Amino acid sequence: MKDTHASRREAHRVEGKAAHPKDKVPTYQELLDESLDETFPASDPISPSAAMHAEQQIATGKDDKDWHLKPGAHPAVKKPPEGR
Repeated sequence: MKDTHASRREAHRVEGKAAHPKDKVPTYQELLDESLDETFPASDPISPSAAMHAEQQIATGKDDKDWHLKPGAHPAVKKPPEGR
């Protein structure tokens, strides 16, 4: 947990108002550390590399259909009469 001074200093830095140019933008490591702080305590660790492959489509055996239904193979269900 951060104290009030550290929180204000970090907000100042993120807004681009820090004194040193290198302090104006959070680094990847800082963002990763913050994400770890936000997830603690958790039973499962974060997976920083999961987003690297998010655009890849993956097909597994559980995605396959094991049944085939042809159009018209089963009669349509009739609606019950109004008022029931």
